[in-house]
Amino acid sequence: MLRKKNLVVVAVTTFNTEMLKLSVAAIARIKAKFTLIIHNDNPAETVTPRDIRKMGYRGGLHIINSTTNVGLRTARLRILDAAANVARDAEWIIYVDDDDILLSADIPAVDANNFAVIQNALVVRRRISDMITAVKYPGRLAPDGDNIILERPHLGLGANAIRISVMRGLANILHAAGERLDEIDASLDYRPPVDAMMWDALNTYARRAAPAATPIYMDSVNVVRNGIDDTAEKYGRPAPDARHAAAILARAMARYRTAIANVAAQS
Repeated sequence: MLRKKNLVVVAVTTFNTEMLKLSVAAIARIKAKFTLIIHNDNPAETVTPRDIRKMGYRGGLHIINSTTNVGLRTARLRILDAAANVARDAEWIIYVDDDDILLSADIPAVDANNFAVIQNALVVRRRISDMITAVKYPGRLAPDGDNIILERPHLGLGANAIRISVMRGLANILHAAGERLDEIDASLDYRPPVDAMMWDALNTYARRAAPAATPIYMDSVNVVRNGIDDTAEKYGRPAPDARHAAAILARAMARYRTAIANVAAQS
């Protein structure tokens, strides 16, 4: 697949700002041209350009320090809004969590109907040392079926490249459905599946806007994901009970889909 130069936004959302020492240090090694936008959702901490430069990143940079904790969905949409001003010509956006290691920001030359580029992920389940290795030596990790798992393909909004034009259309729907989505989030006794909800909504919106729209899959690894704390409490909420995770996710997703469909039908 031939590659071409695209203007890209790499969008990092953070709450535990110490984790930026992993994600930003890895991003600093990427050779492709892009603009880095960071949304810090921890009002008790301030992230400065000096902090990011000390981690080795030298490219285009914009930082949003939130005065309140707004959550992952709103943080991602704020980055999208900021991109309209600081990266006006950007065509693609790649969302990255603060504890994930992005390996590449390359975008292949794809058809205009391809609204997303899906790739694979390596998931580290136990050893934080493997995450540090991924930062320093990106090509050294390999799946072993136990601690390092190959997620092929990685289906989620995070780490996959999304066309900004499509993402902005989805943002309008998410903003309009925001109150109901917040209600659903608050009703759950576990961490809301924000990434899965946004990915599902993106696919639904894109195909509704253009019936020929489809993501494209590249069989390559572009991210190392931190799966070490998947069952731990995070942001004050535990993960779903692993024994019933699939059923729990399905019920939540059905509620999200109804909320988004109700808004989409009125647009």
